[in-house]
Amino acid sequence: MLSPIATSLSIVFVSLFFGTALIVAWRRFGVQFHAAFWALSFMFSAVGHGVRVFGVVWPEYQSVMAMLACQASIGSFALLAIGFRSRADLDHRLISLLWALSAVAIVVFWSGQPFEWRMASRMMTSAADALFVGIIVFLPRNPKGLSSPVRLALAFFGLYILSVGIAAWMARPNGEIAEASFILVLSLGTPTGMMATGILTLFILAADLAGELQKQAQYDYLSDLLNRRGFEERLASQRLASNETGFIVATDLDRFKSINDKLGHAAGDEVIRRFARHLQDAAGNHDLTGRMGGEEFALSLLPATGERRSSALSACAWACPLYPDIDVENPVTASFGVVRLKPEESFHQAYARADAALYASKGAGRNTTVADLDEAA
Repeated sequence: MLSPIATSLSIVFVSLFFGTALIVAWRRFGVQFHAAFWALSFMFSAVGHGVRVFGVVWPEYQSVMAMLACQASIGSFALLAIGFRSRADLDHRLISLLWALSAVAIVVFWSGQPFEWRMASRMMTSAADALFVGIIVFLPRNPKGLSSPVRLALAFFGLYILSVGIAAWMARPNGEIAEASFILVLSLGTPTGMMATGILTLFILAADLAGELQKQAQYDYLSDLLNRRGFEERLASQRLASNETGFIVATDLDRFKSINDKLGHAAGDEVIRRFARHLQDAAGNHDLTGRMGGEEFALSLLPATGERRSSALSACAWACPLYPDIDVENPVTASFGVVRLKPEESFHQAYARADAALYASKGAGRNTTVADLDEAA
């Protein structure tokens, strides 16, 4: 009797620990909602193994406690899978449906008991739990998917869960193994699997938080473009990887102060966001767009081929009027300066030349482009 109680109590404490840690991470660090699903998953696990202990200590309630423990186990793994799919921005209605069907099946088998209940409940729970782990393992590969080592580890955990179901069948009355052997199989892997899963989810949350902090350090919150630091770092990486030169475009919204003065900063922010989208639409897949500060923006177009020269100029061709629906005295326009990024010069040097070309376009009457592309011809 002590072995199943010790196993269940260890899982209760492990599950409560990780569930609490995930709730704290969700509430305190602003991580996305999948952490709440993971926290609920471990809380379900704690409840499930808690009622198992209750059923062992008070045998007269063992049947109903076993049914509730099966429900909690299936709910725990379903919530775990929902959390992973939610993190990957994937629909989880199928998991909810499978969870509901499994829960109904458990109740039906418990109430009717067409088979030996203890064996049947263990096998059904094992099959459902392994199915949900399999759903996690076969998540589509996307930026928020799982690495191959993690998939492999989870696949082994799923196989272990299936082995528990096989052991349950073999431990049926007059079966190939004794009940003690089944308890041994259950005790060897379940606490370890729960601990590994808890550590995995916390590591994923930590990695997500680190990625979010890195994004905040490199991106402008208003425009969602790279900030100056992020722009410089990405450009340096591109140049190091390709050893190519390209074009730097400096651009600035004309008479932006008048928009803020007349319509307020909310309207000014909307113009910034719209202009940022314009730049992103004009840029290619490998081009960089950034907000240098205020109403100043930059583009980087690599490599410096004749085709890219045309792209650099066409990126400025739509320079206005940009937003006829904005009620200001003068139409919202932008001025541009374009230069070739020379192999021997730094970004700061190239941007200073692009900025000088930009202000030359301002001096030429705004809403125009000044290009210094002689060396790119």
